[in-house]
Amino acid sequence: MLRILIDIYYKLISGIILNCFLTAVAILALWHNFVTVHFRRRHDYRDTRSSRTHIKRPTSTTSGGGSRAHRSGSISSSSPLNDEGNLEEDPENNIEFDHTITSFETRPDEARTFNECNYEGKPTKELEDNPFQDILAAEDLKLVPNLKYYYAQYGIAIEEFEVETDDGFILDLWHLKHDDEKSLHPVLMLHGLLQSSGSFASSGRKSLAYFMHQSGFDIWLGNNRCGLKPKWNKSKFKNGKRRKWDWDIHEMVKFDMKALVNTVLEKTQYEKLTLIAHSQGTTQGFYGLTNGEVLYGDDEFRLADKLENFVALSPACYPGPLIFEKSFIKFMSLGIDHKWCFGNKSFLPMMLFAKKITKGVVIIPFMSYIMFNYLFDWNDSLWDRPLRDRHFLFSPVYISNKLMQWWLSPSKHKVSFKNGADIMFPPDKTWLPVENGAPVEKPVKPHLNSTRQNVSDFPHIMMFIPRQDRLINGEKLINHFIQHESHSLFKIWYIDEYSHLDVLWAHDTIERIGRPLVANLRLPKVSNKEATIEQ
Repeated sequence: MLRILIDIYYKLISGIILNCFLTAVAILALWHNFVTVHFRRRHDYRDTRSSRTHIKRPTSTTSGGGSRAHRSGSISSSSPLNDEGNLEEDPENNIEFDHTITSFETRPDEARTFNECNYEGKPTKELEDNPFQDILAAEDLKLVPNLKYYYAQYGIAIEEFEVETDDGFILDLWHLKHDDEKSLHPVLMLHGLLQSSGSFASSGRKSLAYFMHQSGFDIWLGNNRCGLKPKWNKSKFKNGKRRKWDWDIHEMVKFDMKALVNTVLEKTQYEKLTLIAHSQGTTQGFYGLTNGEVLYGDDEFRLADKLENFVALSPACYPGPLIFEKSFIKFMSLGIDHKWCFGNKSFLPMMLFAKKITKGVVIIPFMSYIMFNYLFDWNDSLWDRPLRDRHFLFSPVYISNKLMQWWLSPSKHKVSFKNGADIMFPPDKTWLPVENGAPVEKPVKPHLNSTRQNVSDFPHIMMFIPRQDRLINGEKLINHFIQHESHSLFKIWYIDEYSHLDVLWAHDTIERIGRPLVANLRLPKVSNKEATIEQ
């Protein structure tokens, strides 16, 4: 009885505080949107700075080492404002720098680390000359919070599965079916914080999910616990209402990741799959790869043994300046550990309640965008604007307050993303040690994984890092890989113009991420027997 009364107390007090907080943020966001649209010369402010970390220069002194090659590269979905020579390769460190600028509003305000490009005097040609506008014009702009509605129009059926984790949570797993029964390489997509994996597919024919499907891959959209509709195995949660929300990133990696990966492999009869993750999904991926020996313990499951490729979009291993500078994030950080402020169950339940009563299609998509815009200084400069509201049909989702504590807690007694990233992802240790892996032939300080003989014993890692993403410190992650990991293990794309969500929703995502991704995947060789069966 006492516990029930305490829960009611927390719910009432936190409800008052959070409702006042959300109301204030909503009013400020509406005012910000009104002013930027009607009074500012620039349509919408966008913070185009990067983090304060600088990418280290190549240090090789061998013949040809340390050099960078410039080459022209067309981004066919829009006319670039800068001249040819917009792609710069660093073959020594396996990094490609994409300096292409397609929108005046998104050009970097700072000098680049390695070279300075002059954008002044360039013609302002943006999305209106997009040759893919015919594809966009064919999209159904009706707002329906169900991917099946849109993908049925493309002739793609979506299967829905429920996957139970070892600790009793029911996860949603969506499968984009193919007409034929050929065995195709499986790709699991995993979403970011407060999102569902609908974010990979909401752009329709211009989404990564659709592009990968049409490129001949077996696409599975995985969702973490609770998600759009919380579900549990009730037999495992008798008298355990609090336990339903007693989880954070550790359980999501230990149980959710394992359940999703094993289910996809079981249904496709493959030994390994490709994981494509965004933001928080990349945190789960890197956590499972680097700390699996401790996290999974005596369990036979090891994430490193189940992945052929790991594609990290806006990888979140280290916090960026926004975590420490933004007033509202600092406010949340100060109160996140207090149950009377944020409660002890789900995070911001009123936000999800409002979405539920409006069916998610009235006001919520617009309000979600302007609040993201106001709070993070992101905008839709690079997005297909007719699809903007559709993107927010599949977010926000239910998460636990404990998960948000893991992200933002300032407590010195907790290991959080804000203050403990270097503990989980030590920047000066080798995470994936390989024998004779140049340039780290004999890692002095391996983290937890034992040294493996070949690079192929670990997943092939591809990272797409937006320069304008100040929510994470992608530059610090780049420096870690070029200094402490075998260069045959990874490839990095560093995109000047992109921000945190542009890797999913930019109008040219297929050209700048989709095609390079497919071209660089490490795929298992098809045996003669399998080839005969497919024929």
